[in-house]
Amino acid sequence: MNNIMNVKNISIALLTMLTVFLVNNVAFSQEIPVAKIIVIDNRVISTNAAVAKDINRQTAQIKATMEAELQTKENALRAEQEDLKTKINIIPQESYNQLQQAFQVKVNQYQQEVQIKSRQLETAIVNANNAIERELKPILQKILKDTGATMMLDKNLIREQIPGLDVTTRVIEQLDLVMPSTTVSLPPLPEAAPAAGAAAPQEN
Repeated sequence: MNNIMNVKNISIALLTMLTVFLVNNVAFSQEIPVAKIIVIDNRVISTNAAVAKDINRQTAQIKATMEAELQTKENALRAEQEDLKTKINIIPQESYNQLQQAFQVKVNQYQQEVQIKSRQLETAIVNANNAIERELKPILQKILKDTGATMMLDKNLIREQIPGLDVTTRVIEQLDLVMPSTTVSLPPLPEAAPAAGAAAPQEN
């Protein structure tokens, strides 16, 4: 008799646990919205948006100006190097060594300038792109809300899709309205550091 009661109690307990589990699962499933995905093509946005074209135009101009300035300095260094070669057997060795050392300082300064200008341009591009991202965020959130979508994926992550999911054109149109252009600004130059090879100042 006791064994029968124990089996009955165990069955009731298991049934209660199963009921709680099923109820919890139903409640949990009700909390998760049905997935609805829309698609954007970031590559197209970064190419066709008006502000992206503006950034590319400014970047090309800045780069061309930098390259022209650096090329002028490089040509001057090459000319100085050739002139220095003609003096190796003409002037005393000590004087030649001093000229060689001074020339090397100029070369080091030029190399540092190339690196600094490259970092400047990279930073300017990153800052401009960050400005675009700040304007894009509310646009993307509004499109999610307007379409009732729960997720937005980049096109390069998707292998196949049905028509009607891509909202790239809509994103570009809205971005063009709020941000048709921006300024690509070079950050300030860092404080000049002593060039490698420069002679240290002598103490009195």
